[in-house]
Amino acid sequence: MFIFRLQSVLEVRERLARLRQKEFSDVLAIRQGMEGQIEQHRGDLSRAAQYIDAIKRTSPTAYPMELFGHYRERIEGEIALVSEQMREQDQELESKRSSLVEGKRAQRTLEILREKARIRYDREQSRRERVTMDEVASNYYVLRHR
Repeated sequence: MFIFRLQSVLEVRERLARLRQKEFSDVLAIRQGMEGQIEQHRGDLSRAAQYIDAIKRTSPTAYPMELFGHYRERIEGEIALVSEQMREQDQELESKRSSLVEGKRAQRTLEILREKARIRYDREQSRRERVTMDEVASNYYVLRHR
C-alpha cells in the first residue's frame, strides 16, 4: 500500500490554499461591491440630471438647479471616496492574489513529489512482482522437469 511521507504537510498546504482562496474571494467581493456602489451613484446622478432637465422646462426658478448642483457635488465626492477605497482594495487584492499563488505553488510542489513517489512505488511493486513471478516460474519449471 502506497503511503506518502509528506501527506500531512500536503493536507496542511491544501487547507492553507483554500483559506487563501477564500480570503482572495472575500476581498474581490468587497471590491465588486464598491464597483456596484459607483455604478449606482452614477445611475442616481443620471436620473437626477434627467429630472432636473424636465423641471427646467416647466419651472423658471433656479432653486432646483442649485439643489442638483449640491447633490452632484455630494455624489461626486462619494464616488471619489469609494474610488480611493477601491485603490486600497486593489492593493489588498494584489497582496491576497500573490499569497494565493504562493500557496498554490507550495501545494503543487508537494503534489508533484507525491506523484513521483507514487511512480517509484509502482515501479518497485512491478519489480517485486516480476521477481516473484520469475521465482514461481523457475520453481514450476524445475518441478515439471524432475
